[in-house]
Amino acid sequence: MKILPQTATVPPPERIEPTLTSRALVPFTQGQPPVPLTEIFDTSSPRPSALRERIGIVDARYISPRQIAEISMDLYVNGALAWEEYAMLAFQPELHPDYAKTIGALTGEPAEPDRPRDFVEQWETRLSFEQRYNADQPNLLSRTERIVGVLKQLKLETDVSA
Repeated sequence: MKILPQTATVPPPERIEPTLTSRALVPFTQGQPPVPLTEIFDTSSPRPSALRERIGIVDARYISPRQIAEISMDLYVNGALAWEEYAMLAFQPELHPDYAKTIGALTGEPAEPDRPRDFVEQWETRLSFEQRYNADQPNLLSRTERIVGVLKQLKLETDVSA
């Protein structure tokens, strides 16, 4: 039998009690309703709104899925979209790494997340579909209508420098 040399023992670390345990109740506060679009996209003021300063002038009729996914968080943070609307707009299937194996395999089209397209037209088509087939879901209809309204408002400032 071989005897190993004795090593110094390290005392166990002090136990730190967490402030919240997994069974503690966490207060829930209801989210705020979206801000009216007239307040967010106020064109009467000579100074651009906080949203305009953040995202600039974006043309939703010529924008890529990657760009929509990026600005959708700004739209949510600035109150243009509620959380559910943000989740609907931010989800862009073409950004998923398995797109070619799933949707792309079914449609036969490759993912083009950087190709601009008309998102106003896409969401108007979706709204028309929801009105026809999901008329019994008013929350879904109002969310989709809100997204269409926000996308239409993104490029309302007119360039008069020409």
